[in-house]
Amino acid sequence: MRSEKEIKADLLAALDVAGDEAFAGMGFKRRRGSLNYVRTIGEAKQTIDFTPDYLPKYQADAELHIHPMMKLEIEPVYEAALKLVNGNKMLLANSSGTIIGQPIEFTAPKAEHVRWFATGIDQMRDRVSEIVVFVEKWVSPFLDGLKSPADLVNVYTSADDRMMKQRHWYLFVAAAELVNGNRDGALSVLEDNLGAPGLRKRYAPAFETLSPA
Repeated sequence: MRSEKEIKADLLAALDVAGDEAFAGMGFKRRRGSLNYVRTIGEAKQTIDFTPDYLPKYQADAELHIHPMMKLEIEPVYEAALKLVNGNKMLLANSSGTIIGQPIEFTAPKAEHVRWFATGIDQMRDRVSEIVVFVEKWVSPFLDGLKSPADLVNVYTSADDRMMKQRHWYLFVAAAELVNGNRDGALSVLEDNLGAPGLRKRYAPAFETLSPA
């Protein structure tokens, strides 16, 4: 059985060969030794993270399970959200700048969902190539429409089902409304999604920040 260090070395080599050029064509770059591809577009920093699960016990014949994640950061939105909750990062799921973090599969119909297992560098190259195709078809077009606070609000108002909508997500949408100068819209987002009594109590700092004096 090979070590995690050896398996990671093969994954990095597979990214060198099968990932870097294709991702560069979409505007993403990867630092040497990193599993992350990053691009800046508009006001957003977007990341595709080749999150690995080495020697997965649930797939005994595989050395590696790749769980690609997409992450979005829009600094003005995060800063506004932090002010909205009076600096309580727990209400933002302890996020450190990331306002969206979810598996890339969410951007595609369920029929297109895939699990990427590999053993050995040849299979890793194949899996990386398959992930590139998936990103080109589903992920990059979705991220192309997430460049600004206004884009974040548009995803919310259009009820886009490609977005994982956890409770703290609505705080970021409200923050995006604030950045756009729409305080009433921000309060409406909270009322519509976090306004039930129990949730209102949990997210009281945000309601207090937005409610009229």
